Amino acid sequence: MSGVVSTIAQRVQFGDCDPARIVYYPNYFRWCDVNTHTLFEKAGLSARELADRFGVHTPIVDAHLEFRTPAKWGDDIEVRSEVSRWGSRSLTVSHRISHAGSGDVIAEGHTVHVCVRPDPETGKIGACEVPQELRDAFEVGEAGN
Repeated sequence: MSGVVSTIAQRVQFGDCDPARIVYYPNYFRWCDVNTHTLFEKAGLSARELADRFGVHTPIVDAHLEFRTPAKWGDDIEVRSEVSRWGSRSLTVSHRISHAGSGDVIAEGHTVHVCVRPDPETGKIGACEVPQELRDAFEVGEAGN
């Protein structure tokens, strides 16, 4: 596991909810994605920089959340994300969403990202090794935390 952790605060807005005033489930995935980008930035190598410097993108190939308790309109929640597994061509980011005041877990899960690079001639994407610079960014982040 990486020592770099990102936690973002979020107030549940009316537009985040379904007619029962509980968070509509795709919003949890949106908040996890936002925090994954924040996590990469905190490590010092944003997704944009990863693409610009190395030609590498990290699309999600698996997303899973287990819902434990609902969040409702007006609730303050926290989304905590960290890299929990490094593979040769992929990485897993674990997510925990909880109520800010009580710490009660709302949902837990993960997203699996594969490193891909477009072929300059055909434009087709193919899996590639996780750049060492990305791993190093999270190791440097560990020392800095």
